[in-house]
Amino acid sequence: MHAVNNNRGTVLIFVTLLIVLLLVMVGMGLDTGHLVYVRAQGQAAVDAAALAAASAIPTGSATEVNNRAAAFDSKNNYVDSPSNSITDANVTYVQYSPLDGTINTAGVSIANANGVRVALETTNPHTGASPATGIIARLFLMPLLNLLGYNIDDTATLSVSAVAVIKAAPGLPIAIEKALCSQPNPQKLLQSSSQTDNSGYTTYWINNTSAAEIRALLKSAKTCGGLPAVDVGFATQLNNGQISSIYSDFADVFKANPGECYLIPVVQDGSKWNQTEKIIDFAKFCPDPKNPVVTNGSDKYIYGTVTCGQNPYNTTDVSCYVPTLVRDVKSGM
Repeated sequence: MHAVNNNRGTVLIFVTLLIVLLLVMVGMGLDTGHLVYVRAQGQAAVDAAALAAASAIPTGSATEVNNRAAAFDSKNNYVDSPSNSITDANVTYVQYSPLDGTINTAGVSIANANGVRVALETTNPHTGASPATGIIARLFLMPLLNLLGYNIDDTATLSVSAVAVIKAAPGLPIAIEKALCSQPNPQKLLQSSSQTDNSGYTTYWINNTSAAEIRALLKSAKTCGGLPAVDVGFATQLNNGQISSIYSDFADVFKANPGECYLIPVVQDGSKWNQTEKIIDFAKFCPDPKNPVVTNGSDKYIYGTVTCGQNPYNTTDVSCYVPTLVRDVKSGM
């Protein structure tokens, strides 16, 4: 007998098996990259929509909130974005607590909301609603497996969400000491230049609180464009009370925004008004509707009511708000 020693065709078998394996690996790589891309594009879309929708909460109009969220539909560029339009069903009002980061939706409407959740998803984990608007993305590997005899769906559904809340920002470059919180209203602010005064100017930044900087901040205050969204614990630069040339700028701000109130920081009693001090609270200052700025003679001051204990995330009736994205733990976002 003679042993069969013919190995011709063996390599072809191995190459065929390797080609199938390589196709599967390439398909998995393509699918993973494609899903990451689609998710990233969808996340950017809901982030922008949530920020825009939250900015409309102070208007008190649900229509305006929904319209601002939906305004980004035409600008979405993730795969099949026309099939994943943001509508009223994708918008949920929330109450956000900055203390523990919890998000509550029960009984929340535009009347008591401080934030908005915008999502493209199959099920809302907060309310249990099923808008069935997850992003449908095509896959590459599944059609290949179908060719091999497997009956597998060739699409994947992705969920993306974003929560944006509004936070009141300081509307005037004024700070007060805590002692004023217990004084009868209305009150006089910026009345003297004494180091023992209990109100004065602030720029919120660690730099010189000059007349030019205060004037620039007041100019921006007309449109809420120049003051930062500071918080309790932040250091704020102070300056003592009277800068005579500035009072007319306050009058211009109050004239441009009649009936508006403003958030201002509160610092500890006995603060030095020529250095930085830590913000310990916020107060709402509402200028007197008839005589908000007094500049007769040497006794110059800003006149109005002071209400301390303001939470920037829940304060109402102030002029300036900043929409901010926050973590939605329940959605994993």
